[in-house]
Amino acid sequence: MTRKQRLMQSGARRAQASSGGDIARDFREAVQHLEAGRLKQSEDAHRRVLARVPRHAPSLHNLGLIAFRSKAPQQAVDYMRQSLAIDPGAPTAWQNLALMLAEQRRLDEATEACRRCLALVPKDAKANAILGHLLEAARRTDEAAEAYERSLAENPDQPKVLVKLGELRLQSGRTADAAALCRRVLDIDPGNAAAEGLEQHVLAATGELETAEARIAARTGDSAGQARLYDELASFLRARRLFREAVPIQRRAVSCMPDKAEYHFNLAAALDGAAEGMAALAAYQAGLAIAPNDAVAYKNVGSLLRKMGKYAGAITAFEHAAKLDPSLADAHYNLATTCKLLGRFEEARTAFDRAIEAAPEALTHRFERNDLRRTICDWHGLEDEEGRCLELLRTTTRGGVAPFLLISMASTRADQLACARRFAALKAAPEEMRVRSDPQRLAGARRIRIGYLSSDFHAHATAMLLAEVLEAADRDRFELFGYCYSEDDGSDLRRRVIDAFDHFTVVKSLTDRDAAAKIHDDGIDILVDLKGYTRDARTEILGFRPAPIQVNYLGYPGTMGADFIDYVIADSTIAPMEHQEHYAERIVHLPNCYQPNDRRRPISDEPMTRAGFALPEDAFVFCSFNNTYKITPQVFDVWMRLLARVPRSVLWILAGDEGCRSNLRKRAEERGIDPVRLVFANKMPIEQHLARHRLADLFLDTLPCNAHTTASDALWAGLPVLTCIGETFSGRVAASLLSAMNLPELIAESLDDYERIALALTEDRSRLETIRGKIAAGRKTSPLFDTARYTRNLERAYETMVDIMRHGEAPRPFAVAELQPPVTAPPVSAGAARVPYDRCPLCDGADIPYQIEARLTAHPLWKPELPPTVKWRSCAGCGHVFTEGYFTPEAREIVLGSNEPRSEVGNDAAGRRKLSARIVERVARHAPGGEWLDVAAGNASLLFTAAEWGYKVSATDLRIDNVELILRLGYMAYWNGIEEIESVDRFSVVSMAHGLQREPFPARALAAAHRMMRKGGALFLSLPNMDTIEWRLLDASGANPYWGEIEHCHNFTRERLVRLLDRHGFKVVDYNIGASEPSSMELIAIKV
Repeated sequence: MTRKQRLMQSGARRAQASSGGDIARDFREAVQHLEAGRLKQSEDAHRRVLARVPRHAPSLHNLGLIAFRSKAPQQAVDYMRQSLAIDPGAPTAWQNLALMLAEQRRLDEATEACRRCLALVPKDAKANAILGHLLEAARRTDEAAEAYERSLAENPDQPKVLVKLGELRLQSGRTADAAALCRRVLDIDPGNAAAEGLEQHVLAATGELETAEARIAARTGDSAGQARLYDELASFLRARRLFREAVPIQRRAVSCMPDKAEYHFNLAAALDGAAEGMAALAAYQAGLAIAPNDAVAYKNVGSLLRKMGKYAGAITAFEHAAKLDPSLADAHYNLATTCKLLGRFEEARTAFDRAIEAAPEALTHRFERNDLRRTICDWHGLEDEEGRCLELLRTTTRGGVAPFLLISMASTRADQLACARRFAALKAAPEEMRVRSDPQRLAGARRIRIGYLSSDFHAHATAMLLAEVLEAADRDRFELFGYCYSEDDGSDLRRRVIDAFDHFTVVKSLTDRDAAAKIHDDGIDILVDLKGYTRDARTEILGFRPAPIQVNYLGYPGTMGADFIDYVIADSTIAPMEHQEHYAERIVHLPNCYQPNDRRRPISDEPMTRAGFALPEDAFVFCSFNNTYKITPQVFDVWMRLLARVPRSVLWILAGDEGCRSNLRKRAEERGIDPVRLVFANKMPIEQHLARHRLADLFLDTLPCNAHTTASDALWAGLPVLTCIGETFSGRVAASLLSAMNLPELIAESLDDYERIALALTEDRSRLETIRGKIAAGRKTSPLFDTARYTRNLERAYETMVDIMRHGEAPRPFAVAELQPPVTAPPVSAGAARVPYDRCPLCDGADIPYQIEARLTAHPLWKPELPPTVKWRSCAGCGHVFTEGYFTPEAREIVLGSNEPRSEVGNDAAGRRKLSARIVERVARHAPGGEWLDVAAGNASLLFTAAEWGYKVSATDLRIDNVELILRLGYMAYWNGIEEIESVDRFSVVSMAHGLQREPFPARALAAAHRMMRKGGALFLSLPNMDTIEWRLLDASGANPYWGEIEHCHNFTRERLVRLLDRHGFKVVDYNIGASEPSSMELIAIKV
């Protein structure tokens, strides 16, 4: 190396050393400024460091601290994340990030950051304490207590952590542990204010409230200390919903320090909870005289005024709160929900936007805004936003989102349960505050006391449905109590409902606790909640557990997710027993339909014309009188395609808001439909509303939330309702109603099916008139409108609940069986034994001439009550062969009342085992394991053999004797048809040995099989094949037994069956000749 090179290298080293020294000096200076609180100077120095070393993690960390202290929380988080991206092994940075996120109430992210810190330093006492605080804020109290314990294990002398753990012990009822922790703190720090507060809480929780007050009063000469302790004690009582007890103690805090606004505001909160609204307003006014710019107080005033029904004042208060503090998200949110309630949707939208801008992480605000957008049919980008909200809801542990907001979204049953559980936790009273009912009182001989709790005992849909049920109650067995917290609207319906109760109590002015005490004192055995999570619900009353049995019924279409609700009343369509895992309550099935109806509902007889409602006289009128929040873009797309394909048809929609109408017109125009073909209806009195249904041709239902009372209104008025069955409670109601009316042809399995059926009905008015005739007859004969029958079934459900408790059992699911055929059921006759097919059940073709008539009298299941022959039709379009109709429920019961030996469980078990083994071996080549569902199990040989092969098996059968025997043998079995099994992507194998030909609608059966099977799963079918030499020889001999098979509705050729399977998503991979019967075929098809 030359001398010049050595000199240059030496100079470079000196320059580098000088630069490094400058960086170190600037960083030390930056830290000194930060420690001294000189934030601007510290920021400048840190930026000088970063100018030289852009990835200097400590400087980015400290810039985050500066931003946090400068009230720039998001910037602080961004800096901290940049620092951690460079140096993820810095525990202090993770800890500070957790604190910053917690300040923004981003608890899930904060908790994750804290756990990252503890992964690096698991025994850090401070980090464990922070984690405990975060978990406590997220209401995960058991986990919080564990974190506090870990913190104390590392550092036992932490007064703050000891007090926090003590409060959690107190919440869980462990008062002795709480008292011991309190003493530990006072030993460490005798004057610790938090420990003194905990001591007061322990005394209050153990019934020594007077002692707690006396100790505070003894602190003479310290009015500020007295006031603080009185305030803390009152706040503790408020948190335990002991509002009346809190009021006098809070007044003492105010007396000690009358110039402290906070104490006046806390007094107002106690008075509000004690149902003393005017006194609460006076307390707020006193506090605001001291602190006139307190935005939170004005927000609380608004909430109180809204609760009192003073909406104009509430809006003024919310607006003033938002003006005082534009960042107060709750002020904007409450303003938005109040405007929405009043139908002032544009103002509501603006306020929701501001609330979300102020608190973008608040899910409740976003869900409520989405609900508003659904109400006004503002769908642009809504589906994506709702999807994001649901994903966030699935990953959070916080409550607050009202479960009702999920029922019209694309949410799952699991989503609804998780949301309801979190919401219910906010409504539940502390365990030690719950009323203790003595189950032994149910052992007496007195009448069962049923309490109905609602705010809807007035001109409301719930009262309309329930009135006649209350009137029809068996007074020898039941005593009815009504508990009402609604206004008296003076309506005839309210008077009718009041008269139907044996006792009627208005609890509107009572606190939740006092209302619960009244219910308990009345000795109610079963408390029935008619509200759930609908508007104005007071779920907190049930949270005190005032009755030994509590039931979710009628008002809310879903689970309440509450540990204080025992049962939900449903039916096999609404909530199949397979859905039990998604209900916190135990499912109770009523026969037919869960929904009652009032046959006394009058329909106006005043003349009504289409012209009077701007409807065309000679065109097809679709209508949907559902609430507009139930309309989705997907359903609207179907409606617009129907209008496009049915010339001059119109869609009659109930939408009063002009903004909503404008949005719907725009959406129609975007889909190529003239907006004038949307005809909008306004609300009318119920008698006139029912009458105008008669002007429409077909009611189009919505999905995922169906018409409920709206659907029964239409059916009562004689209007056919077309629905599409969904996955959740709210999406299955109309299907339940139609099933009870024996109208399965109006229940679609998919929106494609829904569109096809609707179009077919527009093209065949005679078919529509036939359906109208069935509805007219059903008003007199169907179980949907047989209130006496319904009431007896409901009362049997109540008696079963009581019997379960009397025997010391926990609540369990059960189904109510009707004791005897109803007297309203028509006798089965030749003309009434079958529901006729007016079209081909496979292709919907109308050209279906008769082909052959066969005698049934030789069949072992035939009874004289049944017609002696059956006619078979063939479809000119697709070639399918089928009977003239399928059995009515009454005729089917006659057929199922006996059984053939070959179809009895266990028949020829040894011989059939060999035949079944050959089938299972073939199926196993395609689906070697998993769950196997055997449909129409019959002798169950295939079921038993599949179990022997190692499959997890279950069965369905329509004969209860078969089902009961299979259950006794230790296998799962359902007394259902395939369409009633609501599993999705569950089974690896579905077998239908001699079953498909018995299904009234084979296409629906295959669609159900496809839905419940895993992709790649195997479907096994065995059934007669019309296209064999054996069949032809049997036909030629005039002795083909298949034409006289009493349970069969269909006969297939191989070619027609393969086409049907292909249409429903199955690919045939195996064909064989059946060994059990002549001319039979066996197919294995894979779900693709």
